[in-house]
Amino acid sequence: TIRMSSSAAQLHILKLPENPFEKYKEDEEYQWLRYRWYLVAEEEEEEDSDNNTSSSTTKKKIQPGDVVCFPILNTGAGEFECLRFVDTKRRPDGKWLLLDGSGDIEMPGFPQSIVEMVGGKQNVRDKYKKALDDMLEHCSSCTMEDILGGDDDEFWQDPPMDTTTEYHETGEWTIPYQIDNEEH
Repeated sequence: TIRMSSSAAQLHILKLPENPFEKYKEDEEYQWLRYRWYLVAEEEEEEDSDNNTSSSTTKKKIQPGDVVCFPILNTGAGEFECLRFVDTKRRPDGKWLLLDGSGDIEMPGFPQSIVEMVGGKQNVRDKYKKALDDMLEHCSSCTMEDILGGDDDEFWQDPPMDTTTEYHETGEWTIPYQIDNEEH
């Protein structure tokens, strides 16, 4: 069993290479949301300021269980439309599967593999509260407490699971790691 480190999950606010609502406008049932989404965390050259040598580093290292947000996915139907979780293990080709975390779009849904990775539901709050609050602040200018009327303890005591494991039969989308610097 893969276990997440003791630190909280990181938030990665990314942009998609193209607007899916335009690319898949003929898809009235939004099947593209059920594609397998793969994230490629490309490395970039970075100068070492001490000795002016180049070393290869990742922009912000992707870790199993990290939170990925694509603000362009927010239509206004719910605050969690944009939410994905990085799968518990990297594929041999270097890509990360992104697990849907949008739940019922009004509340996040934590995939079973993510809950198992953090050691059970009792640990979800410690790993994800900050990342989800940061995501909400960036995309909606609110927090989980705001959404839940001032008290989020009950939510975190029994966080909702996302039991959806069905993917589109053949749909697959490979997404480069591109930071979204736009205001939302």
